[in-house]
Amino acid sequence: MAKADDPGARAADLHELAITLREAGAFADAEAACREAVAIFEATEGPQSPNLANVLVEHGRVLELLDRLIEAGPVVDRALAILQPLVDEPHAPSTNDGDDNDAVRDELVRLTVLAESTRASTYRAQGQLQAAENGCRRALALAEARLPANDFLLVGTLNGLGVVHKFQGRYAEAEPLYLRALAIAEAVGDEAAGDVATLFHNLGGLAHARGDFATGEPLARRSVEMREALLGADHPVTAADRAAWGALLEGLDRPADAERAYAESLSVFESRLGPRSLEAASALTALGAVQHTRGVLDDAERSYRRSLDIRETTLGPAHFDLGMTLNNLGMLLEDRGARAEALAMLGRARDIFANALGGEHPHTRAVGENIAAVTSKPTDEH
Repeated sequence: MAKADDPGARAADLHELAITLREAGAFADAEAACREAVAIFEATEGPQSPNLANVLVEHGRVLELLDRLIEAGPVVDRALAILQPLVDEPHAPSTNDGDDNDAVRDELVRLTVLAESTRASTYRAQGQLQAAENGCRRALALAEARLPANDFLLVGTLNGLGVVHKFQGRYAEAEPLYLRALAIAEAVGDEAAGDVATLFHNLGGLAHARGDFATGEPLARRSVEMREALLGADHPVTAADRAAWGALLEGLDRPADAERAYAESLSVFESRLGPRSLEAASALTALGAVQHTRGVLDDAERSYRRSLDIRETTLGPAHFDLGMTLNNLGMLLEDRGARAEALAMLGRARDIFANALGGEHPHTRAVGENIAAVTSKPTDEH
């Protein structure tokens, strides 16, 4: 532990504490620890300190997990402004302390890769997919140029770019990135079990997006099993894995199992992250879809409208995450005989997807097909 008269050591301890708290799912406490560490490093080492940059990256990660996206991006931008000039400096000639210099440069490169990946993640969360892709590519290029082949840090950069491509509908580009990351992580062994679970989750999600539920379900189930062993059943990350598994169970026509998975995940999100978290909104949309299928229309509509309210408040009216909720709510309203409102919801979903993802994205096409199906029905058919 840091001595009371050593503020630098105190800040370093707070940084380590923040990481531990984040990994435990205690995001609010982690954010407070980051804030205190930032203040100490600013006061003792100045605004260009690499130690400050290090804790700023962690602060950005935690703010994203807390859905404080508008704050997260500028925090990581501060870190990058400190790090990039240091990483871009020409290598000094070797001296007797060359090994130490090399170690410092290596750590700065690693921190910059993590900062670029973190900034890309905040862009993705805000729906800015091109900016997210650019950031992921910068992170990957730096890692491949300056780190050993198959360095473990590549796992996160490859996975991040794969996630962006999945959201973009570029499934064929996402898959090899996930598989390359998985090979690196599996070679590490038990220490990388969490990363392996993440990649099983994402490969399962990719199979779901392709409609290949039978391939995706075992991957998603394995992700949940691994995460429960690592973190416990009530950790938010475990709950996210369980919700993703639920989507594949739903695709395999196992609605009772899917609904149970969604409800359990929602309970964790509401208790650990709050009832208005974005993770809760995602679970509500998924839960609403199963309720709709079961014909429990009042419950389904409540779930959809709650999800929509959370997402609009946190993300704004044009984020692509709103699109699926609007689509599902529109189809529900059509089943309830509210055709005018249904078409308004579907039209808004189509416009959001077209603007954010493009006219040829699978989501945009699917909503267009739903609009065509609704408008083709006789007006008295409900």
